[in-house]
This record gives sequence, C-alpha cells and structure tokens, in this order.
Amino acid sequence: MKLIGTAFLSLAMAAQAEVTSFPIVPSATDPEIKQFNDPHWIYVDHDLVVGQPAEGVKDRHELLLWLTGTGGTGHGAQGFANLAASLGYHVVSLMYPDDIPASACAADSNPKGFELFRMAIIQGGHATYQNGRKEMTIARAESIENRLIKALQVLQQKRPRENWAQFLKADGTLKWESIAVAGQSQGGGHAALIGIKHRLARVLCFGAPKDYHKRQDAPAAWYGLESATPKDRFFAFNHHQDPKGCTPEQLLSNLKALGLGASDKPAEVDSEPFPYHHARILYTSHPAVTVTGVESEGAKTAHGSAINTQNAERWKQVWTYMLTE
Repeated sequence: MKLIGTAFLSLAMAAQAEVTSFPIVPSATDPEIKQFNDPHWIYVDHDLVVGQPAEGVKDRHELLLWLTGTGGTGHGAQGFANLAASLGYHVVSLMYPDDIPASACAADSNPKGFELFRMAIIQGGHATYQNGRKEMTIARAESIENRLIKALQVLQQKRPRENWAQFLKADGTLKWESIAVAGQSQGGGHAALIGIKHRLARVLCFGAPKDYHKRQDAPAAWYGLESATPKDRFFAFNHHQDPKGCTPEQLLSNLKALGLGASDKPAEVDSEPFPYHHARILYTSHPAVTVTGVESEGAKTAHGSAINTQNAERWKQVWTYMLTE
C-alpha cells in the first residue's frame, strides 16, 4: 500500500488481521496547529467499509473518536482501537492539548471550573485553574473539534472510498450523532462532557469521569446538566482501587450524579458473564494491586487497567459490549 502525502508517516498492520493503522501529523492537516504535534492514529478495516461484505460484521457508519489521558499521545489504546475497527467503526485516536490534568480545577471556588476548563480544550477558549492562580488559552485551531474536523477532511481527500466525510455536515462541522466518543482519564471526562453537550452515538469512559469538586465535597456541577445524549448510551469501565483524580468512592458518586446506575448495580466483569446484566457501570479488580499513594505503581496500574492493551484479550468481551450494546 502506498503512503499518502506528507500528512502520513509509515503504515503498520494492526493486531486485528484486516485492520490497518497509520499515523497522520496534526500540523499537516492544518498549518495553524502549532503544538501537541505527535501523530493522530487512524484505524480502519478497508475491505469492510469499502467492500461492504454480505455476511459478518458490517460497516457501522460510525466514527470512534479516542481521547487519551493527561500526557498521553494519539498512539495509546491500540488494542481497543483495533477491536473497534474490526467491529466496523472508522477510528481516529486524536492528539490534543492534554498536558494539564483536569484535577487542577478540583479546589476552584467556581463550581463551573471543571466545565470551563474542559470546554476550552474541546472547542477552544480561555479558562483558569488552581482556583484562578493559573490560566490557559487554547486556540480554536488547537482544539479537539478543529483537529478532528481537519483530520477527517484530509482522510476524505486521500482515502475517499472509505467515506470519512460522512462524519461531517455540509457546513463542515462535526456530525456528532454519527460519532462515538471514548477516552481514558482526562479523555474520558472530555468524552462524557461532549456527550452532555452533543447527541452522540455513545460515550465510553475508562478510568473516568474523575471531576470531583473537593472544595464542595461533591461531584462537578456539569454532571447534572441536561444531556443531549441519552444516558443509556453512556458506559464507564473502572478499577475498584483507582485513586487517580478522586477516590473510588468519589468516582462512584460522579457516575451516579451523571445519571448512570441510579437504579441498577454496577457489573463486576471479573465474575459476571457477557452481557453484564446490561449495566452502564462496569468494574474490575484486575490486576490485584497495592495502592500506597496516588503516585504509586499500584495506583498507576489500577488507573490504566481497563484500557491497557496488555489486557486486550481479557477485556475483549467487555470492550465489545461497550462498543455494540
């Protein structure tokens, strides 16, 4: 297969036999993108979405947008992205401004601090954090929305038979109802807030959402906003001992404030069979860890367990459920 322009680097065959993965440099899609220029990664089963096989998995005509956690790159969660593509999704694993953790807003006096911080990253704008002591401005060009729009435009130009333009409206904006947004940690919080703001195909949170307002000892205010995406399209998969961003107890409060699992118990995927009593909140205790502090190795392992590619075989049914239920 031939490389496509300066926007693409090398091609690599992903773990799923028919899934192709390749990088695309953000600044090559838009010269106004100046920062966070590690590649986006694209995953697609070309034969599936172009050939439209009569039997088996079909093209879902849905985009899976993957958003990494704080300090991550667009090349994380390969196992999950490969599986999604093999299930008929077009997949974009996006690089975006992710150097400041949303937990920097946890002690803000402004109850909307978390929301304003995240929206600046999602659509561009200005926000403060650390209770107003620090500030950030994200140019529209650097935002999640613009980066995804420009990536889709280049993909449509270079790979038109795969029909990447189906995820854009005629005016060039995102067709959110055809997009599933998934993410880990900070990225999972962005996914949930995008789901509040726009009607999505589904929302998938891993090690998230973690926005707990410690000054008010309560979940972030934005969880209670009217949701454009129906709550039965939200899914969250977390480790019981994950202390990153907030305590495990506070995380469960966040999920209930978001409107998930209010009348149903979470699924324990280590012991329950697929389809996990159709729960929207899923938990694991794998691997068993010793958490001696938020920065301990045990804490880091727990925080990433639900999306770790090393656990891809273990979580294949869980991820399939979240992607297709």
